[in-house]
Amino acid sequence: MSTYNLDYLLNPGSVAVIGASEKPGSIGSALMRNMLQAEFPGRLIPVNPNRSTVHGLPARPDIREAAEAVDLAVIATPIATVPGIIDHCVQAGVKGAVIISAGGRETGSKGLELETRIKDRAEQGGLRLIGPNCLGIVCPDKRVNASFASHMPHKGSLAFISQSGAICTSMLDLSLREKMGFRYFISIGSMLDVDFGDLIDYVGSDPQVQSLLLYIESLSNFRKFMSAARGISRLKPIVIIKSGKSQAGARAAASHTGSMAGQDEVYEAAFKRAGAVRVESIGDFFRCAELLAKQPRPRGPRLTVLTNSGGPGVMAVDAISESGLESSELSPETIEKLDRVLPAHWSRGNPIDILGDATAKRYVQAVSCLDKAEQDGLLIILNPQAMTDPGEVAEELIQALAEKNFPVLTSWMGGRGVERGIEIFNNARIATYNNPEEAVRAFMYLNRYAKNLQELTEIPPYSPKRLSFDRDRAAELIKRGLARKNGLLTEKESKDLIQAYGIPVNPTRTAGSEEEAVLLARDLGYPLVMKVLSLDIAHKTEAGGVQLDLRNEDEVRKAFQDIMRSAGNYDPQAGIQGVTLQSMVLRPELELLLGAKTDENFGPVILFGMGGIFAEVLKDRNL
Repeated sequence: MSTYNLDYLLNPGSVAVIGASEKPGSIGSALMRNMLQAEFPGRLIPVNPNRSTVHGLPARPDIREAAEAVDLAVIATPIATVPGIIDHCVQAGVKGAVIISAGGRETGSKGLELETRIKDRAEQGGLRLIGPNCLGIVCPDKRVNASFASHMPHKGSLAFISQSGAICTSMLDLSLREKMGFRYFISIGSMLDVDFGDLIDYVGSDPQVQSLLLYIESLSNFRKFMSAARGISRLKPIVIIKSGKSQAGARAAASHTGSMAGQDEVYEAAFKRAGAVRVESIGDFFRCAELLAKQPRPRGPRLTVLTNSGGPGVMAVDAISESGLESSELSPETIEKLDRVLPAHWSRGNPIDILGDATAKRYVQAVSCLDKAEQDGLLIILNPQAMTDPGEVAEELIQALAEKNFPVLTSWMGGRGVERGIEIFNNARIATYNNPEEAVRAFMYLNRYAKNLQELTEIPPYSPKRLSFDRDRAAELIKRGLARKNGLLTEKESKDLIQAYGIPVNPTRTAGSEEEAVLLARDLGYPLVMKVLSLDIAHKTEAGGVQLDLRNEDEVRKAFQDIMRSAGNYDPQAGIQGVTLQSMVLRPELELLLGAKTDENFGPVILFGMGGIFAEVLKDRNL
């Protein structure tokens, strides 16, 4: 259904709170209080069959008795009552509903049956749903707070969409402290109807939204998600944190959201393919959010460090290197400018160490010397010193930094002594971090977004080579393998299949006896490799089924005998057809691993990387 009727959900002219209450601590009371405190400009209708007024507003016993059409219904009643309430909403012509109620699929089969009834009735009536089991939605710019969050976030340009209500409240608390602003703040819950793909399409198309932040436990419509994310990420950064990386985490996510998480490596590849950036921790997620909320996006990987203490500056440069970023190179002209304003013993390089007695004036003079063409970002570090007032430095820097058109990050290191400086930066929309490493990681992720975009627009080089496929031969081989109990092909058959698709392979011959192996060896020439031929032995080396560098007839005979004996001992029940013989490559330039499968969620997945005996150890590969 995509963005159909979503405007009624996220930009409503009238809101009904079903389950509205004045009971202290109840969700129905919190919803009413939040809508009133947000000063919602439209009609607010409390629905409660047992009260004539709620929070000073006339209450209706039933949504169908509302005097005018209702755009959005917010439902905060026990989930067993929700199917009937959805029927009433459809009859009343309501366009959208947010179901706060928990107790759906995450509780088991009864909850799933309830959700099915809710979804069927909503679809029949064209009613869009967010939830169930969600915190609600907040649109600060439109003065909508249809949630039971404890505070209203600041207005801004971020869109935040989360499957977890707890992550929502944590992000909200952080945003208030760090002065981050949101255009949309959406708890999506179990995604009975509206899902990530729908919301990415809707909020990403809003010109006031500059960046999207997603907390994902699972996806529902994978094709829709990929299409929406790939389209929006070309214009606006999408930063994702995906839980359920481990098997235990995937099971926990399933019990939380009611659907299984997919294989994590495939998710990782899919996010990259869609142009989104995936972060590794909640801390990184919050730090990226702050940078996106306050500063322009980096244009490249070069980061300059300005510090009043050598140790933190060196640590920052180490973090830059470890993160795959670049330390900016200062031009002779910039060094000359800095020489004029800094003490003789400054570092004369990046990090720019302006020494421990640096004053606010020295910080400002150093920043003013930096040429915007030489760096893609600037990290300013302050370590409290007796000669340095952290608050004064922050105040003096604000005006100088306002002229910079690249991202500026700050790390005022310490506790109480630097709090005023941090508050000044937050009020001025300059990103602040507890230590340099945190700042570098946030910059790294946003630079990764730029690299992802570049890869999305790359076009493979044209190849004039004509490809030739023997589809009949391939179909015959595959049919033969599928007819077997284990569904496998022999090594010879596998190579024949690859060759049928135009991929050259080393010639491989099969021998059923020792004498036949000797005759084949004469034809192929030395040196040779001999391997056991058996559909029941997949790992030949473990079974002693591989002999290398065979250089004469005696070695071929001995190798055949050793392979037969070892394979028989390894698995006495294995069917052994003989051996394969092939030329030995003495000094291979490289070994490659190529794999393919159809993922149940994302469809075709291709794996490419380093092959050979260290493939599983080094895991140098891409999906």
